[in-house]
Parts: sequence; structure tokens; C-alpha cells
Amino acid sequence: MVQELRPKFHEWVNPHPKVRFREEIAKLPMNGLFTICEEAKCPNRGECLPKHRTLSIMVMGRICTRRCPFCSVSTGKPEPLDPWEPQKVSTLAQTLNLKYLVMTSPNRDELPDGGASQWVKIISTLRHQNPELKIEILVPDFQGRQEALEQLLQNPPDVLAHDLQTVPRLYPTIRPGAQYHRSLSIFQWFKPRLTGQRKNIFLKAGMMVGLGEKHEEVFQVLEDSKKAGVDFFTIGQYLKPPGSMLEVVEYLPQEDYERFKNFGQKLGLRVQASPLTRSSYLADQLTQQ
Repeated sequence: MVQELRPKFHEWVNPHPKVRFREEIAKLPMNGLFTICEEAKCPNRGECLPKHRTLSIMVMGRICTRRCPFCSVSTGKPEPLDPWEPQKVSTLAQTLNLKYLVMTSPNRDELPDGGASQWVKIISTLRHQNPELKIEILVPDFQGRQEALEQLLQNPPDVLAHDLQTVPRLYPTIRPGAQYHRSLSIFQWFKPRLTGQRKNIFLKAGMMVGLGEKHEEVFQVLEDSKKAGVDFFTIGQYLKPPGSMLEVVEYLPQEDYERFKNFGQKLGLRVQASPLTRSSYLADQLTQQ
């Protein structure tokens, strides 16, 4: 199956994403900021910025404290947090005249709050300088620290996202250092607290396929996510990025993504599913469905 579908699959990927992305990013006042587009070697990076004028900013540095085998983000000892980062992010958003901003971060397990306070500062600065901007943040699991979630609730984004990445059975191999139910608990904690002025805040989860999971296991993740309070869900094909230790097990055909999408929609989820779907890919479109 892998060899049968791989040639066709790679016809869909922009053949020169790195070149186009770097040409466009060189025009922007990044001021030391990074993008997950480049750090994670996203196959869509040649499309989003040149065509759609969107990008996903990676805050809190480019060094992660975990070593997940599917990820190409560097692992090691992170630099201290940049106190000027909130203003840098706001300046970039204003320069691009963004209406919708997606941000993510590496795991910062060495910080007492996992970086939650930095998230609050960034969101607060963005809200102050551009009240109309819609903000989506893709957060780590904060090692289950409730105090970190409480900080985020003080000044929440419009969309709070967290990737489940894979099915529970594959967590020891695919996502060591994380726990499936701990990740689900983020949504379970937030959902009942999104009332009053916060009721229009959405929760978003996502996962990769092609790692050896069964369809029934994907369906179960969708059911678990809906029960946990998730509103949006993304599903995309795993592609081995440079530096990854994890091989692709299977390239799924388009009809499988349609099955996942239809199943999720019957549960009441808004689902984006395709081979090149990533958690932040055309993220604003899910909020407009």
C-alpha cells in the first residue's frame, strides 16, 4: 500500500515549498520570530503565505523539551523567554494586516507553568493593539498542570487547539512523554468553563493518520473528542519530515478521509480531513463553516 500510493500522493505536494516560503518570509519583519511552517517542514508552506497570506507563528523559541519521533522541531535546552515577544508578534500581525492569527509553541516543560503566562502576555498585547483580530493558539499539554489552564482562561483565544496526534494504542511509540487522556482532559476542563462572554470560544483537536492505526480507532478518537467538548477536528496524512525517526506505514486514499469526515460530522464536529491537512492549515475556514 505504501509503495502503491506514494507516487500519486507526492504529486499533490508543492515541489518547491521551501523556496517559495523563504522568498516570502524574507520580506517580513520577523524580528527573531519563527514559524512552525518551517520548523515542522509543513508541506503546505509553499502555499499558505504566498497564496493565502497566512502563516503560523511559533512562539517561545524553536527548541522543544520533548523528543517525539514524528516531529522535526529541534530538541534540547530552550533559551529563556523573550520579554519583547508579545510586541514582536503584534507588530508582525499588523504588518501582514492579519484578520486571523495562528500561533503554536514547543513544549516548555522546564517552565513552572509550561509557558502559559507567556501565552497570556502575547494574547493580551494582541487584543490591546488589534481588538478585531481572531486568535487561535495550538498549545502543548502543560503536563496536565491545571494552574496553566487557569491562566489561559483569564484571557483566552478565539480557538484553543491541542493535537492528540494519534490513537491511544500508538502513544508509547508515537508520542512518548504524553498521555492520551491527559490531552483529552484539556478540553474536558475548558468546555464547562466557556460560558457567558467566553461561550463563543471554540476547542480544536487534531491527529495524523498513516501510522498503523485502524479506522475504528480513528472513529473512537473522534467520539472521545466530541464527548470531551471539542468543536473542530483536523485529520491529515503523516509525512516523514527531515530528521524524523518515524516511517510512514500507509498512505491513505482520499475516500478514507471522506469516511472520517462524514463520521465526525455526524457526531456534530466540524472536520477538516485530507492528505495535506495540518492543524493550522487554512484554520480560519473551520470557524466559517
